[in-house]
Amino acid sequence: MIIEQHYDEEVLIGLLEEADHDSHVPGCETCAGTLESLRDLTGALRDNSVWDERQLSETPAPKTTNMLRAFAERTKAEDAAAAAIVPRLIAAPAMIEVHPEWRTAGVVRKLLGVVDEKNFSEPKVAADLAALAVEVAESIEPGLYPFDTIMKLRATAWRERAYATYYIGSFPESLVALEEADGRLSLCSVSEYEQARTVLVRALLYREIDRLDEASTLARRAKSVFRAYGDRRRAAMADSVEAMLLLRLRRFAEALPIELSLAGDSSLDQEMRANAFLDSGRCYKELGLLSQAKSAYLEAIRSYEALGLSARRAIARWGLARVFFVEGHYEPALTILQELRSEFGELGMAQDVALSALDVADVLLALGRPAEIADLCRASIAYFGKVGLAYSESAMTALAFLRESAERSRVTPSTVESVRTHFELLPKQPNLLFAFPA
Repeated sequence: MIIEQHYDEEVLIGLLEEADHDSHVPGCETCAGTLESLRDLTGALRDNSVWDERQLSETPAPKTTNMLRAFAERTKAEDAAAAAIVPRLIAAPAMIEVHPEWRTAGVVRKLLGVVDEKNFSEPKVAADLAALAVEVAESIEPGLYPFDTIMKLRATAWRERAYATYYIGSFPESLVALEEADGRLSLCSVSEYEQARTVLVRALLYREIDRLDEASTLARRAKSVFRAYGDRRRAAMADSVEAMLLLRLRRFAEALPIELSLAGDSSLDQEMRANAFLDSGRCYKELGLLSQAKSAYLEAIRSYEALGLSARRAIARWGLARVFFVEGHYEPALTILQELRSEFGELGMAQDVALSALDVADVLLALGRPAEIADLCRASIAYFGKVGLAYSESAMTALAFLRESAERSRVTPSTVESVRTHFELLPKQPNLLFAFPA
């Protein structure tokens, strides 16, 4: 077999002026093509315009300066006007229909600022406001702003909507919002950083709907971008997502060092460190280190109280109640869990209303008070009937089964667990029917 040999670029450069006399080049398509490319390059280098060494002025062009100044002044004026508009709009969202002049980028920015404030204190309110921000952003007339500016604004509104709905357990809505955000970003020029922010929310969501490999890949991708841009906080959030994936896989011994590293990082803000203490508590509990678990949960509770993050504080208290239950301290566990059921209802965290109620059922069984489970189920059924979620009917069916079991004195821990398993699946599969245990 004959192996064809080609000239390297150094040899071809030497043949630029006499390649026709070479025995190989004229008959070799590969070398002839490379030679032609080199001829184009050397021809371009002979053009004097390539070597234009004019000094560029460091003084900004007046036209550019005036344009940037005008944009900055307009943004400032819009934000100032929005500060007065947004409280009225929050109080009466329908007012946007009679005030078309309120459909501005400034109003969207101010709404999203409130969403960010409310995510962990009033998550249902945050989700509703994010939907309003999307509505306003999408209704802004084309041409009022540069195309890329309005597309980025709309993408940001959809991303915040995705996070807010993720947090209250509305996973299908969150997924739709992420698709909308990506669609807007694909239409304009954006940095890796902006894309990474959406990628991180998608990683969080994928973790909840059991697309774990994809979630891990997305988290690592986002982390590399945040590190490149020097955003330590968001890089730490990506680390936290990876740790949460390990929790999901029940690899608690691997997740714990990551969470402890974040909790002890003084460069992070109090909220990030509180989140790390919260997840550390879960790791300690699952590893049977109950004293350390309580300490971690209490540290998280103190931090969330100081920050006014009531939803996160409720989650940390839930973890503490579960530790009390494992220790056999049923009365303090019951007290906390009963308070949490009301809190989760007020916060609009429907799935947590159900799951905390099932924890109450476990405690009541341990206390020998199964008859009270029926009343617990009635209250939960009434809640789901009122909130009208996509999976409310299925939720009420499962709770009705548990209520009837309690009324017939046939409820057991396995009965409660079968209903809990159903509720854990519902946000991912809203149309899932309850399978009655044999």
